[in-house]
This record gives sequence, structure tokens and C-alpha cells, in this order.
Amino acid sequence: MIFFDLETTSLRAEEGILVAAGFIVKGEFKIFFTESPEKEKDTIEKTWEVFVENKDEEFVIWYSKFDIPFLVSRAIKYGLNISQIYEFKIIDICKLIQENLRFGSNKLDEVAKFFGIEKVFELTGKDVHKLYLEFLSGNKSAKEKIIKHCEDDLRAMKEVFEKVKDYVPKWLEKNSKSKQHFP
Repeated sequence: MIFFDLETTSLRAEEGILVAAGFIVKGEFKIFFTESPEKEKDTIEKTWEVFVENKDEEFVIWYSKFDIPFLVSRAIKYGLNISQIYEFKIIDICKLIQENLRFGSNKLDEVAKFFGIEKVFELTGKDVHKLYLEFLSGNKSAKEKIIKHCEDDLRAMKEVFEKVKDYVPKWLEKNSKSKQHFP
């Protein structure tokens, strides 16, 4: 099982860039950071390598309706073909929660809080754009804050997954019958 998360400067791929791509692979964090906007293609290529190297694994994503389209959009911009991504086994843990649990908010922070999972780093995705601009202006600690935020989201996602993992096989089975498995 591989956990995956993106940090971006915008919710819209035509306005923002991929700042960081994070994974938990074999229990270890693997984070790729875009050192400058000109190096975004490199980050996408490294991200794609992790997908390809782990093609037989299941990828757990929080709200894949964002992460996958953003990644694909930015890859196409650079002429990279990652169309094989639609063949990967992807579990959208946010979708499982939206369809099967009843919360006022399906944000990772709120769901984690409900389950008693502590978020140790108090940033949101909205802070990434500002932090990335600070990093580009020379503030090296801003990079560390973005990376710590990505790691915190990945850790929280993994812990939420552990809470609901017994429901995943039946949910996937139900969705595959209705042909709605992939986000």
C-alpha cells in the first residue's frame, strides 16, 4: 500500500504548479520538492517513477479527484505521457468516507480530529502558495514547512486509513460492480 499526496500553489492546474509530491512507500516518506518553477517537470518525472516502480501496489489518496487530474494536467503541459495512471489501483479514502460516514466536513484535518488522530503541523493547503513564494524569495525554512505539511497529511491519511481499512474491500467491491471504482 502506497500513500500519495500533492502540494500545489493553486487548486487549478492552469494557475498553479506542483510544489511537492509525497509518498509513504514501505513505511518511509519519499518527498519530491520543486526547487524552482522551471524544475516542476523534474518533480513530475520523479513522482511518475514512484508510480511505475510500484505499479502492482494500491495507491491510497485523499480526494483523488484533485491529485490525479492536477498531476495529469501538469504532465501533459510538459509533454509527459502518464496515461497509464488510469490503470493503477487507486483507493480514494475521502470518497469512501463521503459515501459511508456522516461528517459535517470531509477535510482530512476534520476527519483525523474525529478519529483522535493528532495533526502535528498546523498548516493547510492554502498556506502552500504563500510559503512557496517565501521559499523562492530565499526563505529556506518555508521549504521545510511545506515538506512537514506534506508528511503530516500523509501520516494522518495513513492513520485514517487504518481506522477504516476493514470497510475498504467491501466498498471497492460495491463500487467495481457499479463501475465507479476510479475517481
